[in-house]
Amino acid sequence: MSALVQYAAPATEALTADEVRAACRIDASNQEPAPGAITAALAGTPIAGNVDNGAHRYLATFVTADGETQAGTASSAVTVADKTVNGKVALTAIPIGGALVTSRKLYRTIAGGSTYLLLATLADNTTTTYTDNIADSSLGAGAPSTNTTDDPFLGVLIASARATAETRTRSVFVTQTLDYYLDQFPGWELHVPTPPLQSVSEITYVDSDGVTQTLAADQYAVDIESQPGRITPAYGLVWPVTRWQQNAVKVRFVAGYGASSAVPDGIKQWMLLRIKHAYDQRDPVNVGNIVTEFPRSYIDGLLDPFTVPSFAWARS
Repeated sequence: MSALVQYAAPATEALTADEVRAACRIDASNQEPAPGAITAALAGTPIAGNVDNGAHRYLATFVTADGETQAGTASSAVTVADKTVNGKVALTAIPIGGALVTSRKLYRTIAGGSTYLLLATLADNTTTTYTDNIADSSLGAGAPSTNTTDDPFLGVLIASARATAETRTRSVFVTQTLDYYLDQFPGWELHVPTPPLQSVSEITYVDSDGVTQTLAADQYAVDIESQPGRITPAYGLVWPVTRWQQNAVKVRFVAGYGASSAVPDGIKQWMLLRIKHAYDQRDPVNVGNIVTEFPRSYIDGLLDPFTVPSFAWARS
C-alpha cells in the first residue's frame, strides 16, 4: 500500500481573487472600500515629541475578518520643524468603516519620504483621534497595495476548484512539498505521484533493525522529465532492504509547475469556468429553468493535455 501526504502547502493559489472577480463579473461592491483622508496637524507648541523633523503624510486602512483594504487617501503634509518644540502630530477625523470593520491601521511616511509605514493599530471602529509621538525608526511594515477584504466565498471556490482539477489531472499546480509513503521499495522503478516533479528532497527508510536511515542522494537517480517522475537506484545499485512494516519508506519531494503564473492557461480556464458556475448557481439543483451545459469535450477537455495516466504507485 502507499499514501500521499502534503508536507508544505502551496504559498499561493493558482488563481488570484482579482482573476476570479473579473471572470465572475464581480465589481468592488463585495469589498470594504478603502478609507478617506485623515486630518493631520501639529499637536501644538510647545510640545516636545519624537516625530522626526521634516514633512510627513498619513493614511489609514480598514481591517475585517477577511483581510485589509488597500491604502486609503493620503492626508495633507504636516511639517515638523523642530521636534523639541512641536514633535507631536494630532490626527483627527480618522475614518470609520462599515459594519464588518473590526479595526483600523494608521500609516505614516518618514520625514520627506513617500512610502507609508505602519504607525499604529486602532483595535476598534469608533475612535476618531490619535496623537502621533513615534520616531521614524519605530515605524513598521508598509501599507498594502491591494484589497484583501474579499467575500470569503471566493477563496473557498478557488481552493475547491484547484483541488478538483488536481484530482482530475492527478497532478499539483503551484509548488508544494509532499511526502510519499510506501511499505517497501519497488522492484526497480519508483513512480512519484502528482507531477510535475521538480526535485526529490530526501528518501528515508526503516532498515531491517528498525532504524530509520536516510538514503544518500548518490544512491539513486531522479528523472524529472517524465510524467510522472521516476526514481531508480543509481547505476549498479539496488534498493536497500527494509523492515516489513507499514510506511517503511518515505519519499519527500517538491512538485508543481512553479508559481501561480506558471500554471498552464488551460487549467486556469477550467477553474474559472467551474468557479463562475458555482458562484452563479449556489444551490445543488436548478428548478424551473432550461439549462444546457457546455459539452464535456469543451469544459473538462481543457484538462486533458495536463492529465497524467494512472499508475499503481506502490509497485512497479
